[in-house]
Amino acid sequence: MARRFEVVGDDYEDVEGDVMGDVMGDDDEVQVTGASGSRIVRAVRGGAQVAVRRPQWRTRQLAPGVVAPDQGLLPLPLVGRGGTNTFSATVTQIIFEGQIQKPFRGERLLTTVVRTGTSATGSILGQLFVGTDLQQLDIFPFNIEQVGQVNGFGIRLTMKPAQPGVFLRIIATLSKALTSTDTIEVDATILGRNIH
Repeated sequence: MARRFEVVGDDYEDVEGDVMGDVMGDDDEVQVTGASGSRIVRAVRGGAQVAVRRPQWRTRQLAPGVVAPDQGLLPLPLVGRGGTNTFSATVTQIIFEGQIQKPFRGERLLTTVVRTGTSATGSILGQLFVGTDLQQLDIFPFNIEQVGQVNGFGIRLTMKPAQPGVFLRIIATLSKALTSTDTIEVDATILGRNIH
């Protein structure tokens, strides 16, 4: 069995042609810290050398466990006010709403619709608001099922940025009334960028 040893000191061997610095580790792994602070690990296994860089999403790390503010793409579920997401013969309007807790800018509406019964054929029309600001080019409602297609490609919005506490709402109605016990259930979500 080969004897393992630890390497400590200066080794100015070039990794990927431009990074030189101190070497710490053992005979199986060599860690190189460049002048820019980026960390490259060159692993030696069975004669093969592999350069591994820190993932891009870790560049915002200020110290172990301390990450600088960043933005992410996250969902904001919209829930029907009054506790229902289901249209019926008696529920003809639903206000879907979600309240943000951090700075947020919506980019995509996603809707899933389940129709039950023969009269459940109407379009779901809605007006989209960020706070009191209408996020449309006219006041007339648009088909939220059409714009919010889950498998739609390239369907994006640029909603107004909003501060914590602001409500995002869709005031939704049906183009055709339901009869009997027929229903249309709607789940709505807005994907957007938030600061976290």
